[in-house]
Amino acid sequence: MNGPKKDNKSPLRIPGKIEKKGINKNPLKIPGKIEKKGKIPPFWNNYRRELIAGAIAVLLAAIIIILTHSGGTVVNNNTTDVNNNTIQIPTKVYSAGGIYIEYPSSWNVTTDEVSGSTIQIVIQDPNSANNPNSTNLTAFTILKAQKDPSQTLEQQKDSFVQGLISSGANIAVVNTTNITINGINATEAIYSGNGPTYQKMELKLVYFEQNNMIYILAGLTKGVDLQSQSPYFDVILNSFRIQ
Repeated sequence: MNGPKKDNKSPLRIPGKIEKKGINKNPLKIPGKIEKKGKIPPFWNNYRRELIAGAIAVLLAAIIIILTHSGGTVVNNNTTDVNNNTIQIPTKVYSAGGIYIEYPSSWNVTTDEVSGSTIQIVIQDPNSANNPNSTNLTAFTILKAQKDPSQTLEQQKDSFVQGLISSGANIAVVNTTNITINGINATEAIYSGNGPTYQKMELKLVYFEQNNMIYILAGLTKGVDLQSQSPYFDVILNSFRIQ
């Protein structure tokens, strides 16, 4: 199934050149140009707000393209399946932009964009990464960006979710829980509904702020049960560290 036609006037497009780290075959790349650091402009607050919104938009654009279509050191990571049985998932290490994670070694990093302290990552299971027209999708996304002082963390998280809804995803929150991730207080929200192509869609969203940065970590499934993918998502979440 073909994806939506690109709109050059899309509000999801961010001007800004992103420094790529080791990934040259990313089909989700959005070209652009980043402003160089220099004198702070008089409308810096508006500029920073647009930059943060743009960072979210770039990541959303990558996810939306995936939704509308039907390398590191290998280590071992123990986790549990839905029946609470211990399973071993070989993993690779990703370390860049001030974060460290481990992810399933069979998965592929399909978006890897770093610019200073801003980082945007999409990691997909091999089925959906290698088959863009697959009706099933499992993906994990990470966004780290400077906090916008004019918006709350909840508002910035809502911008992320609203981008998915605007793309045609019909999802709503079903549960919210306070959790800790590597000693940091965070919020976990579970969303459920249908994707733009009417398959079942579920989203596990973990978000928090630390040292004036916002972090959004999201496990997304389409046509796949979220609980069945929890062991893979937990590998990433349990290994997540700020460097």
